[in-house]
Amino acid sequence: MTVLEALQHSVGDAARFKGLRQRVELLVEGQAKDWVSGSSGWLVVPLHRNPAGFYLLSEDREGQRRGREVLQAFLGPAAATIEAVQFSPSAAQSDRSLQAAGLVQLSYVRRATVTPGELLDRLEDAVATVRGRDARVRPIRPSHVDLLRDFRLALLQRDSRLADQALEDLRLTGQLSAENLRFLNTELLGELGRWRELRALPYLTGMLRTRRSRRVNEVLLEMLWWTEVAELCTAGLTPQQVYEDAQLAARYGVLLAAVDVPGTPGGRGVAAVDALTRGDGARFQRLLRAADGVERERLYRLAAIAQPATQPTTSCGGDARALFEDGQYDAVIQAFLNTAEPDIAEFAVQAILDKQDSGNGSAVLEIVQALVQQERLSLNRRLRRDVDDLSRLVDGACDGWIDWCARLSRDERWPEAAEVLRTQHAQWESLRTIPASKLIELADDVLDAWAGVNADQMAMVLDLLCLAAADAAKTGQGAEFCDTVLEVLADQQNMSGPVREAYLILLDQLLQAAPAAARYRELLHQVASVWRRVASPIVFDWALALAEVLLSAPAPNTDSRAAVVIEVLSRGQDFQKRLSLRQRSELQALAEELGLPLQIVQEPAGETEKIWRQLDGRTIGLYSLLPRAAESLEKRLSRLCSPRAVEGNADTVSTTALQSLARRADYLIVDTSHASHAATGAIDAVRARNMQILPQGRGVTAFLQALEQSLSVASMSR
Repeated sequence: MTVLEALQHSVGDAARFKGLRQRVELLVEGQAKDWVSGSSGWLVVPLHRNPAGFYLLSEDREGQRRGREVLQAFLGPAAATIEAVQFSPSAAQSDRSLQAAGLVQLSYVRRATVTPGELLDRLEDAVATVRGRDARVRPIRPSHVDLLRDFRLALLQRDSRLADQALEDLRLTGQLSAENLRFLNTELLGELGRWRELRALPYLTGMLRTRRSRRVNEVLLEMLWWTEVAELCTAGLTPQQVYEDAQLAARYGVLLAAVDVPGTPGGRGVAAVDALTRGDGARFQRLLRAADGVERERLYRLAAIAQPATQPTTSCGGDARALFEDGQYDAVIQAFLNTAEPDIAEFAVQAILDKQDSGNGSAVLEIVQALVQQERLSLNRRLRRDVDDLSRLVDGACDGWIDWCARLSRDERWPEAAEVLRTQHAQWESLRTIPASKLIELADDVLDAWAGVNADQMAMVLDLLCLAAADAAKTGQGAEFCDTVLEVLADQQNMSGPVREAYLILLDQLLQAAPAAARYRELLHQVASVWRRVASPIVFDWALALAEVLLSAPAPNTDSRAAVVIEVLSRGQDFQKRLSLRQRSELQALAEELGLPLQIVQEPAGETEKIWRQLDGRTIGLYSLLPRAAESLEKRLSRLCSPRAVEGNADTVSTTALQSLARRADYLIVDTSHASHAATGAIDAVRARNMQILPQGRGVTAFLQALEQSLSVASMSR
């Protein structure tokens, strides 16, 4: 039904506006004529419903916001007030007609002290002013800051098309240097797992000679693992043999020590090979502490077959230069600390900065400043810049979560706090090992920081706080810290994508702990509150993942859980015209599971359906430790296509069945969030990473999103 038809069924009798009938009819017809669906527009018309009068109509909440803004400006509180209302529960004919036309948002314009004629005068002025605006679409030139945000969000969603477009737009702005664009391209390839393509970049060697951020170093170490090291380690070679066969020192020496304890298993694998080859037992122990159970076993196996290492000499002068060029940063730093030789100062400062080694940074800075004061060292332009960078690194250095939170809670501005946490937290002690009494102090400091002068810095790292709280929740001792993080989240008017995803991880961890009934009700109340604040078609994939987290966790009160899930899904019905085919099918599947009678609009076949038809007659493999994952995936896919089979595997070690599935599946989804490292290593051994589909999220919804993205990319490349 069109909007014009809906208005003909729903608009009240204009005859009751004494002497105003023709003006009311012209007002309604003019708006209906200019109406454009999907533009977040609005209409103000008299409706045949109780109470009688003018109503503000729109397709979405943004249209309501715009309409309210205009009408409040033209009417003023003396003329009318605007009140949000709901459609009639009895589903009167007028309401059904409006809903069928997509006008699902409604507000009542309640006339105050003015006459009907005066109210109509003002409404006509408001509508005429809006209609008189030049509605031609003009090109928008977003700033490079906005484009960089779009680039990060696209990477978070693993959307290669949008990420490529954002990177190209960034290049065209001319605001970023060629070096920074290369770093962004490196992040893009790494986030999408395109390791071979990354290694083949013509400027990779030059990039290794420049100073890189930790983020880029992490990506390059992961690339090194998948393209050079993993296959050799799987073949049973010793760390020294891997080191020599891959020529790690000659080709990647400056990279190997750039991150002391990488944040990814692949990066830690490369670091372990380097540490065992050089005989750096202390670094190897730090790597072991950061690894999980299965990964730790792999590192132990590497250490068991390692040959005794020859300790490098650490003399000064030319030897220090050779050590630095070989990537032996620890040896360079130690040599400078032992000898305080001015000739080594430049190499030591660069080594500290490349490693982001805040632990030795203060000692190196103190020696350099003393040498300058004694006039034994002259600072050239580059060294002066490096010393300034070192001073900032030392000022921002923190020993761990307790130190960081305590400093942030003071009444002293700390504008680098967020950057410090993001660059250093991977090297800190896990909250799982911190005593309960210290976690309580930590919670108090977080609250003080949130109410203090550094609240903006706290808001910038809420995703990391959620992940840290989820880590603390695993021990059962971090209840107060988790409550504090949830309290901070409750104050957020909106949540960014990373914060929403981290919140899901925290929520899942709290629910899996089987909380008591009262605690469970509190968590559900916050879930509902968060959804009401962020609800929109753009975040509906997150809403589907949220529903899956709630439905898969134990619940002391299933009725309360069902009520929250139904609230989430009911909003999806309002958005369905802006949802994809996959999203609508998932919405319908979840609604049927809950017995919710949603009316889903079935649109004619289009390009989206053709994408899913690529799976007809194909075998889809799924590796995941989630219970009944393959069964749930098959049920959802049956609404979109007709695959030959959906086969699942949940082995925790390398098995013949797992390797067979990895070889013969036409499409293989590997759920790395719920996986065994030994099993994923077996998959990598028989199927390249770029031939695997790696979900970024949780549950079957994430599997379908990743599969849809893979199919779209394949379709575009043809």
